[in-house]
Amino acid sequence: MNKQPARTRDRAIWIVRLATFGGVASALGLTWLFSGLAQAYFSGKPAPTAALVPPQVPAEAAPIQKPPTVVQTVVHHPYQGGSRPPAPAGAAPRPPAQGPAAAPPPPPPPVCHSTPSKPC
Repeated sequence: MNKQPARTRDRAIWIVRLATFGGVASALGLTWLFSGLAQAYFSGKPAPTAALVPPQVPAEAAPIQKPPTVVQTVVHHPYQGGSRPPAPAGAAPRPPAQGPAAAPPPPPPPVCHSTPSKPC
């Protein structure tokens, strides 16, 4: 009875060894295949067929920037009357006709809300 489990174990070890060897051999074979293909097609040598020259495309002139046109309309209003005629263009600024206004009154005191802990 002891002979059967040992035989199964040995067979399993051989299966694992063969599978490992097959995997390594497959990896090496695929590496050899792809390196050969890479050398044949990506070696940096020109292709055996005639190289195609791209067609000459004329260069377009660079755009010229111009400032935008500014439309300025001047509207003259006739003098509307008043106590004084308009000041000449070169006149210095005049002081105000009235003095500074009085300061506003202080705000009213706040309304007292009494509570039992804080009477007014």
